[in-house]
Amino acid sequence: MLREAPTGGRTIDVQPLVLVYDCGKLGDVAKRRAKDHYRVFFSHAHKDRWIAKQCVRLIEETGAGQVRVFLDEWEIEVGQSIPDSVRTNIEQCDEFVVLLSPYSKDRPWVLAEIGAAWGLQKPIMVIVDKVGPKQMPEIINSHKAIDLNDFDEYRDQLSKRVRQRRQS
Repeated sequence: MLREAPTGGRTIDVQPLVLVYDCGKLGDVAKRRAKDHYRVFFSHAHKDRWIAKQCVRLIEETGAGQVRVFLDEWEIEVGQSIPDSVRTNIEQCDEFVVLLSPYSKDRPWVLAEIGAAWGLQKPIMVIVDKVGPKQMPEIINSHKAIDLNDFDEYRDQLSKRVRQRRQS
């Protein structure tokens, strides 16, 4: 696009394509930065949200800036599609954590999220709170679960995975 300058005579060549290209480069940088983080998807029932927030805080502390956790109520903004956001974040996660409680074990959304992670062959980490092995959904009852009271064991294992990834 050519325009005359207010002083006359001079023209300015504005090429929007260049701006789009630059924005694309910035997008690539953002994508690379996101890939640098170990991404965890945290699934839970709404009634367990206080426990979920505490777990997420501890996971992020464990990662010391190297771990990003998706927690629906923190990450999904007003107007965003919940199913699309959930699906995208499960696809992008390095591991899937589910807080399995009497409230969550039969919730349709939690079961759908577990199924999506299973279908995408994501590592599924099960944190149980007052749920026995026979009460676990069939799709994850073969996974070793960690009791919520032993959450530090999960954090230790996560820390090892994050270190291994940084070294590779």
